[in-house]
Amino acid sequence: MEHTNNQPLLTVIVPCYNVEKYVDKCISSIVNQTYSNLEILLIDDGSTDSTGKKCDEWKNRDLRIRVIHKQNEGLPYARKTGVENTTADYIAFVDSDDWIDTNMYSDMMSALLTTNSDIAQCDYCTVYEDGRVKHRVNERQSDLQVMNRMEAMKKIILKPYWTAFWINIFKKHLFDGIVFKKELAYGEDLIIHYMFHRSSQTVYLDREYYFYLIRNDSISNHGAIQDDMKRFCEITDAWYDRYIFLKPHPEYNNIIKFVKHKTICLCMGLMRNMIVYPKCFPKEHFKYTVKQLSSISITQDDKLHKLIKFEIRIIMFNPKLYKILRTLYVFVIRITNKLKITNRKTSVRMMNVLLYW
Repeated sequence: MEHTNNQPLLTVIVPCYNVEKYVDKCISSIVNQTYSNLEILLIDDGSTDSTGKKCDEWKNRDLRIRVIHKQNEGLPYARKTGVENTTADYIAFVDSDDWIDTNMYSDMMSALLTTNSDIAQCDYCTVYEDGRVKHRVNERQSDLQVMNRMEAMKKIILKPYWTAFWINIFKKHLFDGIVFKKELAYGEDLIIHYMFHRSSQTVYLDREYYFYLIRNDSISNHGAIQDDMKRFCEITDAWYDRYIFLKPHPEYNNIIKFVKHKTICLCMGLMRNMIVYPKCFPKEHFKYTVKQLSSISITQDDKLHKLIKFEIRIIMFNPKLYKILRTLYVFVIRITNKLKITNRKTSVRMMNVLLYW
């Protein structure tokens, strides 16, 4: 690991795909960091606009930048490519349409090294294309907060807005053996619990160093039913994987209850949507989701809505019967809505639980 002026080398991985409008501001914010000992990996994920060209131009302007051009495989594999090509012992990520505060890495690396932590984490603010800025909290604490593994895991799972990769600096060894799922469009940050589980300590800086841009054309803002259902499937799978991972670890008992409840509700919401929008799903996906739900041990102590408990009983008794009854229910609601007798929704297309997982 290379050191310059007592600064350990930090690799910043920037996955780039068709962001010609935003990438210059992003890269500029990285190269102008007060923490200078950086290796900047720009991963051009098969861009079809001028993004790749802009990355190459930046490489010619700053010797710390390397560009990797690859075929389009999605954000997780772009991150994977970056991790595999880093030469540093510390890794950070920036999405190519966002930007960061000038002192972000200087302050975070100082906190990381001073406290001998495995992960450093900061806060962020949301920026809209019309210039509006949304701050998450008004009052800030000046002191660093040091968390052990249990405290950090509880934070990122019970408060999912802490799940994002890009507000953290990680020690590289935390990624050993981590599986990045190819072409995942949604929920790509939900594997972060693996790194926090492996870490012994996390330090948190209570300041908004990261500027997260909400784009009008971003993948999370698409309104098509097909996109919503894909998002629903992938986030449900991600939470189910998280439940399966945590289940054998009794030390996470309180966390598991939350993950279990969320996973059950997502499975049920997904199955309802499969009946309302059958053309959006492969035929075998209903059976697949029933299998996921069946593997979760549901007890009387689980605080689930009475209707969900009732539906689960029917599914466990006979999935085909549930499908018939739910299809009949959707048909009746559609008829009564058409006749203006009722105005009830037949699905949970994008439940609040999915707004930020």
